[in-house]
Amino acid sequence: MALRCESAQPRKHPTTLKPVRPNAGVEIAYYKALMALIDEMDASLTYWLKINYRKHEAAIAQDSVADELQKVMNRLTARWRSLFDDRARKMAETQAGKWQKGADTSLMSKLKQAGFAVKFRPSKAVTDVLDGVINENVGLIKSIAEQHLSDVSAMVQRSVLAGRDLSTLTTELQDRYGITKRRAAFIARDQNNKATSFITRRRQIDLGLTEAIWCHSSAGKHPRPNHVKAGRERLRYDIRKGADVDGDGKLIFPGEEPNCRCTSRVIVSGFDD
Repeated sequence: MALRCESAQPRKHPTTLKPVRPNAGVEIAYYKALMALIDEMDASLTYWLKINYRKHEAAIAQDSVADELQKVMNRLTARWRSLFDDRARKMAETQAGKWQKGADTSLMSKLKQAGFAVKFRPSKAVTDVLDGVINENVGLIKSIAEQHLSDVSAMVQRSVLAGRDLSTLTTELQDRYGITKRRAAFIARDQNNKATSFITRRRQIDLGLTEAIWCHSSAGKHPRPNHVKAGRERLRYDIRKGADVDGDGKLIFPGEEPNCRCTSRVIVSGFDD
C-alpha cells in the first residue's frame, strides 16, 4: 500500500504525523465488560460462602468444617473457572475489533490531516497482530478468575483455622474484591495501550513507513526517567525493530511496557505526488 498525497504542491521535507493515542472510551468499555463478569463472580462467591459459613459458624475451627467449606469452594471454583473460560475468547475478540477500529480510524485521520488519502484493507500482518492480542487477552481474562478464586479459597481456610467469625471473612472478601477490581483496571488500561500501539505500528509498516520519534505521554504519576528523556530528546528509531530507550540494547515500542502510555510521531517521507 502506497501513500498518495492529496495536496496540490509536492512536499520537500519529511512530515511527522500526530501521535495515535489509545481511545479512552474503548478502555472504559473493556473495563466495564471485565467488571460485569467479576461482579457476577464476586456476588456468587459472597452469597454461597456466607450461607455455608454461617451454617457452620458455631463449630468453626474444626476439621470437618474446613472440609465442608472446601467442598463448597471447589464447586464454586469449578463453576466460575468454566464460565470465565467460556466467555474469555468472545470478550477478547470483541475487544480486539474495537481496538482495530479505533486505531485505524485515528491513524487515517492523522494521515488525512497531513494530506494523505488512505483506506486500510485487511492484511495477514494485521490479522496476525490481532490474533496475538486476542490470545494474550484470553489468558489475562482467565487469570483474573484463577487468581481471585485461589486467594478466596485460601482466605476461607485461614478463617476456619483461626476461628474467625463471618463478619471478618466478609471484610476480607471485600478487600479481595478491591484487589481484583484494581487489576481489571490495570489490564484494561495496559491492553488498550499495547493493542493500539501494535496495530498502528503494523499499519504504518504496511504503508512503507520505517521511522518514528518517541513521544512521552506525561500522563503517568511515576514516569520512567528514560522514557521522559527519550521524549525530550526526540529519540528517532526504526519502527520495525524498536527503540533502545534504556541504552542496554533492549528494543521496545511505545506502550509496550506495563503502564507505559508513550506514543510516537511516525516520519512520513519518500513519496511522490
